[in-house]
Amino acid sequence: MSQVSLPKVLCVDDEPGLLRSLRWLLRGQYEVAVASSGIDGLALLSAENFDVVISDQRMPGMTGTEFLERARQVSPRSIRLLLTGYSDFNAVLSSVNDSEVFRFISKPWDNQKLLETVGDAAKVARMTQASWVDFQDTVGADGPDAFDEGVLVFDSDGSAAAQWQSAVKRANNMVCTNDIGEAVSQLTRQKVAVLITDIQGARSQQMDLIRAVRRNQPQVVVLVYSQERDSAVIGRLINEGQIYRFIAKPAGPEYLNRTLRSALARHRQLLAVPERATRHRAQVSEDVDFELDFASAAGHLPASMRKPLTGARAWLQRLFR
Repeated sequence: MSQVSLPKVLCVDDEPGLLRSLRWLLRGQYEVAVASSGIDGLALLSAENFDVVISDQRMPGMTGTEFLERARQVSPRSIRLLLTGYSDFNAVLSSVNDSEVFRFISKPWDNQKLLETVGDAAKVARMTQASWVDFQDTVGADGPDAFDEGVLVFDSDGSAAAQWQSAVKRANNMVCTNDIGEAVSQLTRQKVAVLITDIQGARSQQMDLIRAVRRNQPQVVVLVYSQERDSAVIGRLINEGQIYRFIAKPAGPEYLNRTLRSALARHRQLLAVPERATRHRAQVSEDVDFELDFASAAGHLPASMRKPLTGARAWLQRLFR
């Protein structure tokens, strides 16, 4: 009987001490390789198959997000993790839009949480290995403007809705609302392909909605269009929301158009190969109350433990009708 091989993990950082720490932490559970630069890391990725790639952000010559963006081209099957501080806003943002990382890990890390994250990443890599299809290519600049799929814009800023409507030549299937109840109604009664929303802090109803949608409707692609500049909030959007793109307000119509068409292409890809949604599985929220409310609304708790949802989160129950 053949023995199952250990998952392979590549760790990239220019600091020898950090690489030693990661190798020590992961020893025994994974086959670990290390590289002291992005160039060396890309060479290893070209020569071997890795399940997980972990990169620090601040490296000379090639930053972590630059390395992971190129790693996505060289080894698209590998699950990508980024190590960096919450203070580096641009790095966190690039990890969404350019690298499409699976998880953002803040420094200094918690050993147990890092092990759990790497374990989850390795499991996802192995689960999707058999059905792997490279979906890196999104719609080109000359792709069609018309689309048949439903698009929901949930934003209290009326001008934002107008910007999205003017960014596409045909917006018949675009619904804009500033009401959470109407947003949930659209998500449950209509076939929504893309959710576009603002974000107003880590404990906002928009964050709750994103997390609920990603947990309950993984085929819906989420775009965040916001003036938010808090790296910690965006880090949670990555880990707990697995958003597709973060767009800084305001943005031009051409960019909005291209990003929306790219999101629609991703939605079609997820419908074509549903197993790929696993690669965008959201992390369990740090908000214990939300997780309990979600489990209660979804019927995942024993009847004796369920509680009626009232107030801002009563809409959760409607997602499971």
